[in-house]
Amino acid sequence: MFRSAVLAVGFVSLLLLPSWSAAQVDGSLDPAFGPPGDPGRMAFAIVSRDPVQTPGVLNWAQVTPFKVLPRGDGSAIVWSNAATPYDLPISTSSVPVAVRILSDGTWDSSWGATGGGRTVIYVGEDYDWRANDAVATPDGGMVVVGTIDNPDGSSDMAVWKFTAGGQADTTFGTAGLRRLRRGGMPSDAGKALHLADLDVLGNGSPVPNLLIVGGNVRDGLMGPHDLGLVLMDLNGTLCGSALPACGTVIGGDVGLPSEWAMLRIGSGLCPNGADMDVADLTKFDAGVSEAIPVLIRGCGDTAVVKHTIIGNAGGAWRWTTNTGYANGGRSLVTFGPGFMVDGNAIVHAPVANLPLGSESLVIAGFRAQPDRSQPLMMAARLDRTSFSAVTYDADPPTDPWISPGAYADTLVVQPDGKLVLGGGTAFASWTFGDSLLMRLNADLSPDGSFGNLSASLPGRMTYGYPIAGTDRDNRANAIALTPDGKLLAAGYAYASTDGNARYGSVMRMRLEGDRIFANGFDLSQ
Repeated sequence: MFRSAVLAVGFVSLLLLPSWSAAQVDGSLDPAFGPPGDPGRMAFAIVSRDPVQTPGVLNWAQVTPFKVLPRGDGSAIVWSNAATPYDLPISTSSVPVAVRILSDGTWDSSWGATGGGRTVIYVGEDYDWRANDAVATPDGGMVVVGTIDNPDGSSDMAVWKFTAGGQADTTFGTAGLRRLRRGGMPSDAGKALHLADLDVLGNGSPVPNLLIVGGNVRDGLMGPHDLGLVLMDLNGTLCGSALPACGTVIGGDVGLPSEWAMLRIGSGLCPNGADMDVADLTKFDAGVSEAIPVLIRGCGDTAVVKHTIIGNAGGAWRWTTNTGYANGGRSLVTFGPGFMVDGNAIVHAPVANLPLGSESLVIAGFRAQPDRSQPLMMAARLDRTSFSAVTYDADPPTDPWISPGAYADTLVVQPDGKLVLGGGTAFASWTFGDSLLMRLNADLSPDGSFGNLSASLPGRMTYGYPIAGTDRDNRANAIALTPDGKLLAAGYAYASTDGNARYGSVMRMRLEGDRIFANGFDLSQ
């Protein structure tokens, strides 16, 4: 009975996919990407061993991408946390892994530092480590932020830097790693990363290419976390404690010439006093201000943006809470106590027709019941004193199956001001569903030129994933615009129908109506 239901739902979801004859639909898969038999997408496996079997069998994988970084030549680097590859002598159960996907959708087996077309981050035996975010650097390399769990139970934020070829960048930190080690027994976690030019001296001349590292910090092994923000350059040098624009407390290397500072905020975060978790951060565009908003989740019925800024405060140029925003420098997005709200992504999305529209922000996530059931995609536009939030369903009225919900995990803003949300929706249960993209106009209304899910649900597009003759559950965990105006989505697809094995997946979509931001470059459309 269950198998019949799954096959029926798979058939319904396949019917909802765009046909190649309807290629004028914005959001259709790009037939120039991926294998000819399944154009528009590709799957890759970081092959491990099934831990429930002894001694284990090959062809098992658990891959969860968290970032896709497009390159100028049409290729992309995909970073994932994956079950430790079977051919590496590493005892920890999972590791961050990067692969390079070429412009035609093939896995570049010659790329990487670890062999097999991979770069695997290794810290050492008796440690565990994972990554959460990554950014591309101007030299073609990349920086990754994550967490190292120590044998004594403490944990540290960590930042790794790699060259364009996937090798550890030995000019950064120590052999490519900068560990943000504080004193005592901290429980810190690196969560978000952003590359920006920042005026840390207050002289009107921004320092280029500084990394903003955001994470959860805690002294000891119990209790709520604080928000911690740190600046460093692309050599791994941390912003010194002698400079007020580097933070409010000493972070580490106490008493040494390398003593560094951190902006640490331990109050005025979650309204309900819950333990917060950094979801994402961004910076206002150059020429607007040195504002650095941080998206926080885990606050129950409220998604929180904590606003910080580097500027003149109390007669000194420093990094502090942005008091230009209400609620103690916070945007509080809520639908009332009857709902749970979480934000997963934030972008600076200026609009010209609003007061202080150059400062406007958009967050994406979901609104659900208090037990997290029945989620709906959510987007909210924020200004200094208020917010406008909208929810979106993804259940076509002709679908005989009642969807348990939809959510947004990632968000990009197009140069024309439109917004693309990426995430997933389910058809019969959360073990069977599809990647979901939705495009919004600047006012958060659905863009009717995008997608063909349903006439009553404009602006949405779902993507099935046929593997071995069946449509597999898949999600979009990260999206990014390519230099020629297309969209890359990285996520996972079930390698087995029960989800015990998952491939990494990459899809490329055509945003055909937006040739304006391709500036005439994408002439193939």
